[in-house]
Amino acid sequence: MGKIRFGIIGTGNMGRMRIRNLHCRIPQSEVIAVCDMREAQVKAVQEEFGIPYGYTDCGEMLQNPEIDAVLIATGADAHKDQVVAACKAKKHIFCEKPLAKKVEDCLAIEEAVRENSDKCFTVGFMRRFDPSYAEAKEKIKNGEIGTPILFKGVSLDPSTVLDAHLEGVKNGIYVPWFIEMGSHDTDLARWFLEGDPEDCHAFGGAYVCKGLEEYDDYDNGFSLTKMDNGATAYIQVGRTATCSHVESEIVGTKGTIRVNSVPRKNYVSSFTEKGYVEECQEDFMNRWGDAFYNELENFVDCIENGRSPETTAHDGTMSLKFCQKLHQAYLDEK
Repeated sequence: MGKIRFGIIGTGNMGRMRIRNLHCRIPQSEVIAVCDMREAQVKAVQEEFGIPYGYTDCGEMLQNPEIDAVLIATGADAHKDQVVAACKAKKHIFCEKPLAKKVEDCLAIEEAVRENSDKCFTVGFMRRFDPSYAEAKEKIKNGEIGTPILFKGVSLDPSTVLDAHLEGVKNGIYVPWFIEMGSHDTDLARWFLEGDPEDCHAFGGAYVCKGLEEYDDYDNGFSLTKMDNGATAYIQVGRTATCSHVESEIVGTKGTIRVNSVPRKNYVSSFTEKGYVEECQEDFMNRWGDAFYNELENFVDCIENGRSPETTAHDGTMSLKFCQKLHQAYLDEK
């Protein structure tokens, strides 16, 4: 088999990062087409990466017979129509998370994926491919901490995002934080605990960015969930931290695993008049660079070798259902 030829839908920050990985770092793949509603953006990306085909209509792009696989890096509102169209065009599909904003859209995607079952499909829950999280999963599979009984996930963005995020909420770009950011942690909770949510409780508020209250949104949220297998998940999301900070802990009957308990930028530490100092991770792109690369390399390998990706459309549906349970629990407790 020759190189896997990709078409990218969406050329924002995520789309461009995906292009760099596929086109410049993974030798088994290449990007031959990009699509965005902004024609100037399409032309700029084509010129920057030497991509031959550019489109402003994804339906037209999907008719290109040279394209083997499609990567969807648009907003979640557009995912259903784009995935369904790509399935009808018989393409392999990589879709960014969240899979959709509505469960009914997720279910429509699941049906389309079933009808295109001879092609690979996956959702971009990249934390599964972070080296530390992958190692934690392997240790759990090997029984090193016994049976997992508690997952604790903390996902915090720096407070510098608040103003832009509020504008995004006002314009309908972002959904409440248990759904937007929490989708990663709900996926991890299901992955590590191998269960689904049964009973959810959630609290929080717009402690700093008061304008979020008008949209039933919050800058910090805290939740506790009983899973259907008896395990428990604690998920905390926030947007008022001093840096980008994601950490997880999996407690088992025979031990505990912690991932990224200190959000280190690197392994450098300083002793100054300010005391002992370690620089923190500035943003999620820096923290998850390896994970973004690894998940795409894995997806390309799945296509090449006829393997089914581990992360499925159903995982996307169940993550959204979990997120919605958390958000509804927050509303119920207000």
